Amino acid sequence: MDDNVVELSLSRAVNVTNTSFVRSSLARRMQDEGLDGPPVELVWFHVFIFCTSGSGHHMVDFEDHELSPGTALWVRPGQVQRWSPGADFDADVVVFESSSVPDLPLFEQLLGATVIADVGDDASRLGAQIDWMAADLEDSGDESTAAAAVSVVMRVFARHAAPAGAVDDTPRRRLASAFIDSIDDSVHERSVTWHANRIGASTRSLARATADALGQRPKDVIDARVILEAQRRLAWSSDDVATIARALGFSDSSNFTKYFRARTDHAPSAFREAVSELGSDREQASASRWCSERRSRGTPAPAPR
Repeated sequence: MDDNVVELSLSRAVNVTNTSFVRSSLARRMQDEGLDGPPVELVWFHVFIFCTSGSGHHMVDFEDHELSPGTALWVRPGQVQRWSPGADFDADVVVFESSSVPDLPLFEQLLGATVIADVGDDASRLGAQIDWMAADLEDSGDESTAAAAVSVVMRVFARHAAPAGAVDDTPRRRLASAFIDSIDDSVHERSVTWHANRIGASTRSLARATADALGQRPKDVIDARVILEAQRRLAWSSDDVATIARALGFSDSSNFTKYFRARTDHAPSAFREAVSELGSDREQASASRWCSERRSRGTPAPAPR
C-alpha cells in the first residue's frame, strides 16, 4: 500500500491509511509542537491496526501490546493510545465509526477490553479485504461500500478474538452490558444503586450479572472505570487535578487524590509526571507497570470500554 492510500475527513465513515502515513503525520506534529516523542492521544474513532511486517508494540490504555505479522489490534473511541517511538513494524490502519461495527452478540464479549488477535490462516484474506477497500475508496469514494467492507473485516477479527469458552448472549450478559454503558455515560456516578435504578435492575440481580459476565463485583467495575478515566484524562488533557476531580464527581481534589492513591498506590500528579516525558520509554514503562501492579494485587482490570 502507498504511504497515503486515501485521505478522507475523519467525520466520514472510513479512512484507510497505514503506519508510514501515521508516523509522518506524528513526526510533523512533534516538530510543530516541540514534543520529545509521540504523544498520548485520545481516540475519537475506532482504530483497527493490522500488522503486515516487522514487529513492535503499541500502547493502549497504558498497556503495551505486541504486534507481529498477522496480528490485529482494535482500539475504540474513548481509549488512549501512543505510537511507540522507533517501532519497527508496518501495518494497515482502518479508522471507522461505530456504525460499521457488526451488531452481533459476539462483539459484546469483546467490548470491555482492548483486544489483540492472531488471525492465523485468515491473514491473507483480511489483508486482501483491506487492500480492496482502500483501492475502491480511492477509485470511487464510495464510503457506504467501504463501511460494509469494514464489517467483514471486523467479523473475521471477532472470529479469532472471541474469548475461550465464550458463551451465547444471555439476560445476565445483557444486564452487565447495560451496566457498563451506564457507567460510560455517567462515570461521575460511583453508586451501584444509582446505576441499578437507571437501568431498571435490583442491586442483587446486578451483582449476579457482573459476577457471571465479568467475574467482578459491581463496585469493583465502577472503581476500575473511574480510575481508568482519571488516568486517561491525566495522560492526554491539560486540565489540572482539581478540574479532573470535579469532572469525575469528587467534591474536591483531596478526596479524589485519596481515592486514586488507594487504588494505584500513587498520587494523580505522580501518574501524570510518569507519562509526561513523551520521549522516554522508561517513563512510559513506569506508567504501564503501575497498571500491571494494580492488576497483580487483585484490583480488577477495567471492564468497561
